[in-house]
Amino acid sequence: MILFSLGLPGRLAAWCDAVLACLASRLGGKVTVITCPSLADMFGYHEVAPVLDQVALSLIDADATHLVVGARQPDERLRAALVAMKARFVVALGDPRSAVADLVGSANGDLRTVTRAIANSCPFVMRCASSPGAITIRGYQAGIDAVEAVMAIARHFELTLYDGEAQRIVDELAARGLRYAAAPCEDPIATHKLVEGALTAYAEWFAGGDLARIIWPRELFNADSSSGLIHALDVSGGTRILIYGPYIHLPAGSWMARVILGFSPEAAGHSFYVDAYSGGQRALAHRSFQPMKAGVYTLDIDFSLDEPSGLGLEIRVFVSSDNARGQLAFGHVILRPLAMRQSDAVTGSLDDFRAALDL
Repeated sequence: MILFSLGLPGRLAAWCDAVLACLASRLGGKVTVITCPSLADMFGYHEVAPVLDQVALSLIDADATHLVVGARQPDERLRAALVAMKARFVVALGDPRSAVADLVGSANGDLRTVTRAIANSCPFVMRCASSPGAITIRGYQAGIDAVEAVMAIARHFELTLYDGEAQRIVDELAARGLRYAAAPCEDPIATHKLVEGALTAYAEWFAGGDLARIIWPRELFNADSSSGLIHALDVSGGTRILIYGPYIHLPAGSWMARVILGFSPEAAGHSFYVDAYSGGQRALAHRSFQPMKAGVYTLDIDFSLDEPSGLGLEIRVFVSSDNARGQLAFGHVILRPLAMRQSDAVTGSLDDFRAALDL
C-alpha cells in the first residue's frame, strides 16, 4: 500500500506522515516513510525531480510492504495521478509562518532560504487541498485535538481503530517528539517582516480565507552587486540585469506585480526595464520606464501563470541605457491576484530616493 501525506515542511506535515505510518503498521508488514523533495533540494535553485519519479525509485530500493510518501512539493503530475486513481490522501494545512520557525530551528537553512522553500510549497499544497480524495488537517483548528485528527484520518482511509488506539498513537508519537500543532506559534521568527510578507496570504487561505496580496521583500532577491540589496545599486556600467529573483512559485492565474523602485537625481532620464519571467524559460510581461526626476516610483506589470513548474517566477530589473549613471534603490514587490486588484496608491515624491529601502 502507498499512502500520501501532502503538506509544507514542518511539524504538522511530519506528524501526519507519522500517523499514516502508524496506521499502516497495524495492517502488518514493514512500513517505510520517505519525504520528497529533500530539504536540500528545496533550498536550492534548481528544478526538483517529480514526486512520482522519487516514489518509483523508493519502491525499487525499499523492502517494505507499505510506503508512506511525505510530499512537500506535490506537483501537478502527482495531483493528477491521485485524482485519476481516485486515491485518498492527507493534506496538512499548517500555518506556513510556523513552518518557517520549525525549519529555521532544526534545518541547515537561514531565514531567507527557508522562507523561499516554504513559499514555493504553498501553491502546490493549495491545489491539492481542493482536490477529490483529500482530507485536510488544519493546524490550530478549533475543536480538533490530536486524537480526533487521528480518528478522522483513519476513517478517511477506511481503517478501523479500536477503543483507545487513537490515543495510543498520539502518545507513541509524542514520545518520539512528534506532536500535533495545537497552539499558535509564538516564535518571533514567525512574525519577521520577511516571513509575514511572503506567507501571510497563504496562512489566511489555509485558514479558510481568500488569497490576498503577497509581498516579496528585497531580502528574497539577488543583485548585480557584491553588497546585495542592502545598499543602493550603481547603475553605471552598461546595459545589464541589476536585480533578479526570487524564483518562487505562485498559484496559476492572472497576477499583477507592483515593483517599488527609487532613483537618485543622476539616474533621471535614463531607461530601465522590468519584466516577469517564468521558471527560467519564458518572458511573461515587461515594461520600460524612464524616471524624469529623483524619487520613488511604482511599476505595475500584469501576467498570467499556468500550473507551477520549473524554477518559479522571477522578477527582473534591467538598466537599458549604456551611458546610465546614478543609483537605484529597490524596495519590494507586491503581488496580487488580478481579481483582488485595487486602485493605485500614489506614493508621492520623496526627497531621498533611499526611502525606497525602508518601504
